[in-house]
Amino acid sequence: KKTRRRLLRYSLIFGNTLLLIGVAVFIINNRSASPTIRSGTLASFASSTSSKTATLDQLSSAQIALTVSKMARLPETTAVRNQADSDSILLSVVPSDAVSISKPLIVTGVQKSKADIIEYTAVGGDTIPSIAAKFGISADSLRWSNSFSGNVVAAGTKLFIPPINGIVYSVKAGDTPAGLAGRFRADENQIITFNDAEINGLVVGEKIIIPNGQQFVPAPAVRTNLISSFTANYGSNGYDYGYCTYYVAAQIAVPTNWGNANTWDEYARLSGWTVSKTPRPGAVGQSNGGWLGHVGVVDEVSADGTMIKYSDMNGLAGWGRVGRSDWTPISRFDNYIYR
Repeated sequence: KKTRRRLLRYSLIFGNTLLLIGVAVFIINNRSASPTIRSGTLASFASSTSSKTATLDQLSSAQIALTVSKMARLPETTAVRNQADSDSILLSVVPSDAVSISKPLIVTGVQKSKADIIEYTAVGGDTIPSIAAKFGISADSLRWSNSFSGNVVAAGTKLFIPPINGIVYSVKAGDTPAGLAGRFRADENQIITFNDAEINGLVVGEKIIIPNGQQFVPAPAVRTNLISSFTANYGSNGYDYGYCTYYVAAQIAVPTNWGNANTWDEYARLSGWTVSKTPRPGAVGQSNGGWLGHVGVVDEVSADGTMIKYSDMNGLAGWGRVGRSDWTPISRFDNYIYR
């Protein structure tokens, strides 16, 4: 057994070494390729997923990509380093299986819409799983659509049934497709399409479907020694120009090694910063939704504390441009970070 384990260990080391050499040779021989192509190659090598989970293979790939980019002195080194920083902390936070949530897939077939939402009255013997099975949706979709937990349903209870996996949601003042997409880890264009919101937008009080949406449940986490020695590095802006992280770092002296926007809350806590649900002017607004999360700067907070105005880059006004919002609900961001 010892011989087998030793052989496996050496095989992995040898394989990674060959992979590193191969990628290095490929990139160095193709230095004439456009920055977009090189960046895409390294990005796909460094990250095989956009969710807030990471595997050992992913972390290894990110570190190899970082080493290659440094060896080849590529301009994409900053982006690859940010990805490696994010992968490091994501791997260090292991979610409990009991509360982990996997995003359901949209059922393909005939196009559904908000008009297909059903109101169902539970009968004796019904449970959340049995009702979900009856309508061909996931049990979580049914729970999230009706603010339920567990499986027990009393006879006579009225439930909203989404036509596909997702969430039935009642539109509130200030809601936008983009805001709901970030809040429920969904796709903005699908929200617009499924709810016929192309022309009139979302109507307050109306029941809509958030396709493929998921409710975020904070999971107890077990931190490993990978982050026990984390040290925040301060200095120049450690993020690529044009992106939200660059803009925030240019306005607020955040550490250079917080990674992508979706890991700023974790690294902020490790750096001794406050991570709160309450905004204040000058705070970093941080969201985990989207591909790699998003951050902005809180410019103003309403007197009652329910609305904010914020500025960002690669968001409101697009890549490389600073955008400034009007008053928007504080739910626009998951967290507010400040010292």
